[in-house]
Amino acid sequence: MKMSREAVALIAGVVLCIIIVTPFVMAIKYLEGGVFFILASPALVWLMLWGGKKLERWARRDNHTLPPDPDYPDES
Repeated sequence: MKMSREAVALIAGVVLCIIIVTPFVMAIKYLEGGVFFILASPALVWLMLWGGKKLERWARRDNHTLPPDPDYPDES
């Protein structure tokens, strides 16, 4: 069974999000000083978005250019 790179990237992204977000949320909920983790959440979201862009470029086999702008798909 052969899977496409897009499917592998999607599955990897979902699994990584679950692995990263679940302990973070549990730390916020159960640790006494967990509220301070909320200050780190923008950095975590930024890192996850950055990783998602890297996975997308890997799936498209395009390492040097930015992905197309979804607002202007006709411009290349």
